[in-house]
Amino acid sequence: MKTLKYVILAVLFLFVSCKPPQQIDPGGRWRGYMDRVASTQKTGASVLIDYECDSACLILLSSGPGLRISKDAKFGVHETRYVLPDAEYLDSTSKRSEVGTKLFKTLLPECAVKLFDSKRAFDFPHPTYFSGEEVLKACPQIKEYIAE
Repeated sequence: MKTLKYVILAVLFLFVSCKPPQQIDPGGRWRGYMDRVASTQKTGASVLIDYECDSACLILLSSGPGLRISKDAKFGVHETRYVLPDAEYLDSTSKRSEVGTKLFKTLLPECAVKLFDSKRAFDFPHPTYFSGEEVLKACPQIKEYIAE
């Protein structure tokens, strides 16, 4: 019964992880992505990124051996910021979070952090974009996703 539960979860994660090309995952709160990565690692489900993955969505790069990235994927990287409730990300009250940025970097594969640091992407509030091809080249342990 427990095995069936994990199989069902794996299938659900596969469906939830797949997004049609040209969609954007704008990120958001870290916790949901961290939970998703933990569950994916536990079940061995695939995570396919063939869309624009911004901000907290980058945590999916830590999904493990089931991660597949399209060369056409797009990754938006920026600093983390303190944002007050009901405020906008770039509201005048929001400020860079050094601790948050350092913590966020620890959640990503080292190869991705090196790539993103090469363009100082974590130093700015606006996203710096990287292609799936760049991420695949920097992180050879991540497998390419080729749409059929």
